[in-house]
Amino acid sequence: MEFNMDIDTGGTFTDGFVRGDGRIELVKVDTTPHDFSLCFMECVGEAAKRFGFQQASQLLAQMKTLRLSTTIGTNALIQASGPKLGLLVTRGGENAYAPAGTSNPAIDFIIPKDMIIGIDEELDKEGISINAPVASQVLAGVKTLLEKGARRIVVSLARSPLNPAHERRCREIVLADYPAHYLGTVPLLISTEISSELDDQYRTNAALIDAYMHQEMAHYLYKADEDARNGRYKYPLLIVHATGGVARVAKTKAIDTCDSGPAAGLLGASFLARLYGLENVVTVDVGGTSTDIGLVTQGEASFSDLRELSGVPIKERFIESISIGGGGSSIARLQVRTKQLRVGPQSAGGIPGPACYGLGGANATVTDSWVTLGYIDPNYFLGGRRKLDASLAKAAIKKNVAEPLKMTMEQAADAIVREVNSQCGQSVKEFIVSKGVDAQDVTMFAFGGAGGLACGSIAKAAGVPKIYFFPFGAAFCAFGSSCTDVLHNYSVVKSLELVSNSSTATIQEFNKIVQEMADDAYFDMAGEGFEKGKVSLMLEIVMDSEHSPSRTAIRWSSVSLGGEKDVAALLDLHRAAARSGAAGDRIFIKEFRLKASCHLPDPQFPNYAPAGENPQAALKGKRQAYWDGKFQDAQVHEQSLLKCGNIVKGLAFIESPSTTILVPPGSRYQVDQYLNGIMEEE
Repeated sequence: MEFNMDIDTGGTFTDGFVRGDGRIELVKVDTTPHDFSLCFMECVGEAAKRFGFQQASQLLAQMKTLRLSTTIGTNALIQASGPKLGLLVTRGGENAYAPAGTSNPAIDFIIPKDMIIGIDEELDKEGISINAPVASQVLAGVKTLLEKGARRIVVSLARSPLNPAHERRCREIVLADYPAHYLGTVPLLISTEISSELDDQYRTNAALIDAYMHQEMAHYLYKADEDARNGRYKYPLLIVHATGGVARVAKTKAIDTCDSGPAAGLLGASFLARLYGLENVVTVDVGGTSTDIGLVTQGEASFSDLRELSGVPIKERFIESISIGGGGSSIARLQVRTKQLRVGPQSAGGIPGPACYGLGGANATVTDSWVTLGYIDPNYFLGGRRKLDASLAKAAIKKNVAEPLKMTMEQAADAIVREVNSQCGQSVKEFIVSKGVDAQDVTMFAFGGAGGLACGSIAKAAGVPKIYFFPFGAAFCAFGSSCTDVLHNYSVVKSLELVSNSSTATIQEFNKIVQEMADDAYFDMAGEGFEKGKVSLMLEIVMDSEHSPSRTAIRWSSVSLGGEKDVAALLDLHRAAARSGAAGDRIFIKEFRLKASCHLPDPQFPNYAPAGENPQAALKGKRQAYWDGKFQDAQVHEQSLLKCGNIVKGLAFIESPSTTILVPPGSRYQVDQYLNGIMEEE
């Protein structure tokens, strides 16, 4: 028997999406922030129980693929918990290469100003060495940084992507004096191994972020990989990258994991958007700590070449999403002077968590509000595996919000829920508008553990008319991981002029550069267990022209130039894409980018026949829920018992062991052929 498992480690919960034995199982365990590898293996162990195994190793022995996405690196950056860094730059770049009159946000956040040291070295505009680094300067700089407490050193020299020889020479100098086998050796990272970006500031920022996160991520990911192998798993653990694919731990940079959970969710949403033929989909992932928002257009997740990580800008092509501080564990508080209610971005996390968890949390949170309003059954949270204490939830809301605002507990809880939904709804609306899309032409995919309770109101606030819910919605990012392929990205920065009658030497140089990248790709894919014949290559060529320096990325269908006809075709593609520049402009290739991918099996969903509109067979009973200023009867349905064609009308709740969906009055929830739910106003 063959199994496939995908795990997503979030700030509050760790989710698993497991396929095997003809069925899908969802797993949810608490994230263990003191050792993230523990919740990873606990998730595997819980999955083993679902399939009748007594030990995790019995499941791992039959596992074909095991993939992991995580927000742990992002959280480490947010919490500023990384090591003290030192930075060697080209003299004159001690401001971390920020343009004149500006400051680099990385300074005094990731890197203290006094931990940046300039050295004398120089490359010309073509990458030719003018002055090589001097050993005595490099060693003196490193010695100073070590004496100031640096635990990791980054070398980022000007123009280094044109020729990384100077950065590599710095590493050779340091290793000769501080051999790697000595105790206490401080790791040294060179920027060109992290980014090929020519802009020195963006590349330096990427290297600093990677170095800042590296230690914690390396410990976590390698330990998870080792634990899985010790548990009889035969293949490499694959890590989801925010760039759109997965790769083994040894081919993963720490920065690749930033926002990989949301990226996985968007890849899963892209798969489903294609399945349903939906043109515009906004994804809203409401978790315990934050809400992540993304967009899928014509079956593809949106990408961006520029992003900020905790306010630090970098250039890297990545799956685009935004994150706001609003989720189930978000803390409700009153501003000191105005007494105005605010929810988030501070979070109670999973430990101690909301007050109702009974783990010592004393703040009022969104989850406490849902319990107080009757939206969550305290005895059925996580399918009954955790009992919530409604009295603790009410006490926290009473003390922190209701009494200061002279409200009833229910009014205060309702105000908290309305505030967080309004914040999220406004963010969704602004995000859609920024993409030039009309909200009426958008469908919402709601997921995350709290998506079912929040997204009805969020969609209404954003003006989105239709929402899809999924039985695996609470583990949607783990599901999204199951839709990923193995992907490696390669880049070579090289200035190469192209003319219609390019010489044989130019064509040969083009082909040599691409062939070397392809050889690297085949070698790396072999490490993941893929033969050369299963590897797909896609070449992208970044070009500009003499009088129009803005760069254009051109996809080239081949991975070589066959002769002058191919050169002429490539030049025509550039001119059509650039739409600028004089006819006689000289055209240059500036960068070669190669993507190598291997397809992994996609999840399969059975297609069910209609079973009628009546959901009576799934009805569990009724409970009182607060809506429109009063408690009302609400029907409660078991999600797993709903059949294709069933219609649930509000006020109602649809429960599963992993989430609860709120169907507001005036709305209807209809189950489709894949047993997913579609909700819209009647």
